[in-house]
Amino acid sequence: MKTSTVSVHYVNACLARARQAGLDTQPFITRLDVSPEILEDPTARVPSEEYVRLCMQLVMATRDEFLLLGGIPRTRPGTFALMAHASMPAGNLKRAILRFFQFYNLLLDDLHFKLSRKNDEAIISVRFDDPELDWDHQTTDSILVLLHRFFSWLIGQRLELTQVSLSGEPPVHREEYQRLFRTRILFNQPRNALHFKQKYLDNPVTQSESTLKEFLREAPYNLVVIPDNDDSLTAKIRHIIGNDFRHDFPDFEAVARSLNSTPQTLRRHLKQEGTSYQEIKDTMRRDAAIYYLNRSQLTINEIADLMGFSEPSTFHRAFKKWTGLTPGAYRQNSDQEMI
Repeated sequence: MKTSTVSVHYVNACLARARQAGLDTQPFITRLDVSPEILEDPTARVPSEEYVRLCMQLVMATRDEFLLLGGIPRTRPGTFALMAHASMPAGNLKRAILRFFQFYNLLLDDLHFKLSRKNDEAIISVRFDDPELDWDHQTTDSILVLLHRFFSWLIGQRLELTQVSLSGEPPVHREEYQRLFRTRILFNQPRNALHFKQKYLDNPVTQSESTLKEFLREAPYNLVVIPDNDDSLTAKIRHIIGNDFRHDFPDFEAVARSLNSTPQTLRRHLKQEGTSYQEIKDTMRRDAAIYYLNRSQLTINEIADLMGFSEPSTFHRAFKKWTGLTPGAYRQNSDQEMI
């Protein structure tokens, strides 16, 4: 069961770019298991699978993997796969990054990638000749996520970021960046960039042609959700909690002991990842609740029980706090769209 969700902002951003490209987006909206009312709520969340499905449909419709988001000429379907094959023999992460950038810098005229160093950090930056081409930051957001996921996969471990720099003001969905990158996020910066320790540049590429085929089969889902090789504390705690929420969550002290840590140290490290134990628990239950409300015939009371709430009213209050809608309103909107 994949229960990941994404901010509705990314769904609407893709639809907006498709409209700009001259597409009639209503057929794509109709095929979504998400109602127009939910799309109109900037605080709403939708299942990641719905977002990925929409992206794939729009890629085929526009014949552009960047959905007309970055550069002329278009990046036709298959471009990313070709780049991935070209990066495989690079040997280590530094050479793979440079090969990736050389590939796209040759292909795209108005979008540029750069690898630089400062003190003990390596910095991957993304720049448009004309920033207005990325007026809503959608291209930059998507590319930064793609770079982090792909390079983490190449070296077989999470590329632990020390900072993500973003130009522009903090958006309504600013908390989404913490979920995506699990590090310090700075806005109003002079460049859009991923920061990480230089030591990672020497890490060998651990993947092969056979694992690349599997990776590409799962794309782009594996470029949207947190990767399986994520070794962050957040991921470890999610593993400890598991998927059965009907039982009491382990208390924080027990989680700390499981990770050979003290509560104080664990709390400090989670803060560095931009989260907390309570937020991890809430996120897991929220995403699972959205999954069941969209895909199952279970009653809301049964879902409340699955989420570990002894009283349905408590689940209603919690879900509205998480999403801005009651479970009934969320399900009703989705059901109306499917009628």
